[in-house]
Amino acid sequence: MISERRLMGLVLAGLLLIVVAGSTTWFLANFERRVERIPVGESAKARSNELLAAERLLARLGIPVESVTGRERLWNLPPSTDTLVVLGLGPMSAERRVRLRHWLERGGRLLVEAMEASEGGRIPDDFLGDLGIRLRVEEEERLAALDEDRVTARIQIPDVESPPSLGFQARYYLEPEGSHPGDIQAGDRTRLARRDIGQGRLTVISDSRFMTNARIGELDHAFLTAWLTRPDGAGKVWLLHDTAMPGLGALLWSRAPEALISALLLLLVWLWSLGGRLGPLIGPPEGRRRDLIEHLDASADFLWRHGHAGQLVETNRRHLLNDWSIRHPEIAQAAPRVQAERIAALTSQPVEALARALFTQSGDAQGFIAQAIRLQASWPSHGAGGRRPDRARAPRRPGSDRL
Repeated sequence: MISERRLMGLVLAGLLLIVVAGSTTWFLANFERRVERIPVGESAKARSNELLAAERLLARLGIPVESVTGRERLWNLPPSTDTLVVLGLGPMSAERRVRLRHWLERGGRLLVEAMEASEGGRIPDDFLGDLGIRLRVEEEERLAALDEDRVTARIQIPDVESPPSLGFQARYYLEPEGSHPGDIQAGDRTRLARRDIGQGRLTVISDSRFMTNARIGELDHAFLTAWLTRPDGAGKVWLLHDTAMPGLGALLWSRAPEALISALLLLLVWLWSLGGRLGPLIGPPEGRRRDLIEHLDASADFLWRHGHAGQLVETNRRHLLNDWSIRHPEIAQAAPRVQAERIAALTSQPVEALARALFTQSGDAQGFIAQAIRLQASWPSHGAGGRRPDRARAPRRPGSDRL
């Protein structure tokens, strides 16, 4: 028996090894290990900085470079040995235009993309317009004749045998005042203008897309980006890829974060104080006195709804019998039936109806109203020395007019 079990275990183990070996052989014969590149799109940093590829290119070439946003670098200009690359200079005050020109005259290098002119022909406070360089938009008829949305320019560079190619958008071109040797044309339009200002140099381009992440790998864009932005000597390249004015919140946070935190804490304390009560707010009390009749009606309705209708006529019964006993003492010692007969004889009331009103309790609304009316009609007359208090009144049926 033991040998048979042992033999069965060996057989099962052998079959398991055969299955594992066969599966492994089949897998290795039908699959191979290799690396695949799956595009995942631009990173968040590349989406926020369209000059990220240019920054990394210059860094690999050993050129000091830094990407910044905002207009802080335009307000506080770098050393005159640096190069400033600005995508869209925008309007500037007269003082800042003078400071920027003085920076160029001292040896600074500025590469700027021209901005579209307004209807008046130039942007107010336009630094480039003061230098006689303006951006123009091509007419639709000419664009249709070109039959393409991009034109290519060949740039002659000393010590470079084959002129590198640079692509510009055909829609935009520059209109400089006069011609200069450093201007670059494509499609019979000026696309790049270079001006020497003092010891520095100004380079104006009609289109900066060749420097962006999406186009820097085309044609000779990478080479020309490095050639146009390289500084003299040990200077640094500043890439201003977003010169928009920061929002009010960002500006306040950068200038006065302590004030913003204090205001936020005060707002939270104020909101907390609004919820520090229990229940709704109580309005001021009414100045007028309540009507006694309204109070009696409300009390009667409450007793009727809660099954205490007997209390509404009990007081009338007690006062009615008491008043009749004062006028006729023999009534106080008589039996209930005799009391009803005696009072009925004095008031000309039916004996049975008066007895039910005095000594029984009605179970429905109609009977209750009839009982109250019968008791009101049974009071002793004032001439007989009786008393009829003002508070003795017939209760009303809920939802009906007062009797």
